Amino acid sequence: MANDPFADPPVQLAQTELAAAGVKTVYSQVFPEEPSSYAPAAAAVAAKAPDIVVLGSTDVPTVAAFMQGFQQAHFTPKLFIAAAGPDQGAAFIKAAGVPANAAAMMVPNGWYGGYINAESQKMVAEYIKQYGGTVSDVNADVAEAYSVGQVVEQAIIATGGTSNADIIKYLHSGITLKTVQGSVLFNSLGENSAAAAFVFQWNKTGTVFNQVLPANDPASKAIIATKPAWAGSV
Repeated sequence: MANDPFADPPVQLAQTELAAAGVKTVYSQVFPEEPSSYAPAAAAVAAKAPDIVVLGSTDVPTVAAFMQGFQQAHFTPKLFIAAAGPDQGAAFIKAAGVPANAAAMMVPNGWYGGYINAESQKMVAEYIKQYGGTVSDVNADVAEAYSVGQVVEQAIIATGGTSNADIIKYLHSGITLKTVQGSVLFNSLGENSAAAAFVFQWNKTGTVFNQVLPANDPASKAIIATKPAWAGSV
């Protein structure tokens, strides 16, 4: 995992949960967020040949570097889950070299292009009309930025102005706001306590980004339990 306050917690939680389920950790290291090269870390992981790789990544380049390192070592984990990167739509596919390399790559997030939310579906349709592509090409940053605008808009309308003090008071009043990412309810720390949580996975051809968890959600597809081998140069 990268030395990053956002990338590490989900990886550490995953390690704890997997250990409780009887899964043995064979490698666990923190690397600098911006190292001169990810190659040594990727090679060290590949040398252990783990069934599952959970990568505390912060961006697409980090994931792409590990994908490249694994490919060069002729190693393909059965499951490859990254904290960030595979949620970046077309940018991730481009970094993967060929779409098939993205096959079965997994990532947790609170939104994806196919999210069944009326406001989200409208935004995605408008985005594709403006920039082209498909639902799977739309990266999560689009929804995150759009949601910020929606929250600010609702706060300004409710308070009748742009006073920071009034807006902060309003956002901490226990009010539930609506965004393309779903409901927003800020707690005392400024965290969204109503945030949706999903896990996503690219399909076997690396062309469609699917929701796979929660398992009991009708929108979730079956998890691809074994990642296909690398198809081309990353």
